Amino acid sequence: MDQDIRFSEVDGRRVAYASVGEGPPLVFGARWVTHLEEDWEDKVQRDFYLELARTHRVVRYDRVGAGLSDRELRTPPTAEGETRVLSAILDEVCEGEAATIFALSCGGLFVAPYARAKPERVRSLVFFGGYASRDDLPEAMKTSLVEFVRTNWGLGAHVLASLFYPRASAEALDSLSRFQRRAASAEVAAAFLELDFATDIRTVLPSLTMPALVLHRRGDRTVPIANGRELASLLPNARFVALPGECHLPWLDDQRDIQRALSSFLTTSPPLEVDDSPLTTRETQVLQLVANGLSNREIPGSLVVSEHTVHRHVANILRKLTLSSRAAAAAHAARAGLI
Repeated sequence: MDQDIRFSEVDGRRVAYASVGEGPPLVFGARWVTHLEEDWEDKVQRDFYLELARTHRVVRYDRVGAGLSDRELRTPPTAEGETRVLSAILDEVCEGEAATIFALSCGGLFVAPYARAKPERVRSLVFFGGYASRDDLPEAMKTSLVEFVRTNWGLGAHVLASLFYPRASAEALDSLSRFQRRAASAEVAAAFLELDFATDIRTVLPSLTMPALVLHRRGDRTVPIANGRELASLLPNARFVALPGECHLPWLDDQRDIQRALSSFLTTSPPLEVDDSPLTTRETQVLQLVANGLSNREIPGSLVVSEHTVHRHVANILRKLTLSSRAAAAAHAARAGLI
């Protein structure tokens, strides 16, 4: 299976996008710097996308300024411009069908405004290594890093590669560093980084009511896991999953936990709006996790609630369904189409 690369025009600029697989659309919001062809030549990264393409049509694109898209930035990038590119790609590839959008790292900064503006076009959201803002970094550090990338892109790319891929071999770090330099110029990479540091979506996230999965590796050195927890806490309908490992990129580190979490989320439809369901939205989410085999102690980490709250929800579920056990409630709800 190979990717199909095409081009679209957004604001008078050429934007490259690629798709592979068939099924419901799974669209990756643009991350920092990408190159569709070189991404695909990386077997580890290609295998990650191909696994998802077994059940979905996986769509990726290069930001204006990077990869196969127009490489020159006529003006500094803006969050509004990035969201317009995402919107245009979705209009072109989804043909009116609601999509699941995968926001990797800084991609969430531009996916969230789109989801707020066009919620009917978003089936669900996945955030990986994401954040709502980088207020955790001192302003002086942000400025220094942007200027370091702009004036010394060779060393800057290597430093960032070591954050994205801790414990990598020297050969792997050199490869990732070279890829970043081929994907974008120093000026473009710095401009993207500056925009990513300046954008804050904390006021946007509470309005996103579609199902969301927030994945974050515990040892992520690029974006600390606390940022992922904050992001999940601001989303009304989010499940948070802490993954083992240190790598900032999802196709690196062990794949079993991430693919298991993605498979469970992507193959489970959003809760049906059953008019006569006695359960609230949150109770339905709790019951879905019960059906997936999570204990009352494990559920709080997924929904960012306390264990006491989970016990209360489970008690309410059993009372409303007039059943005496969690297993019986899960089985009944599945038969009735409540989860």
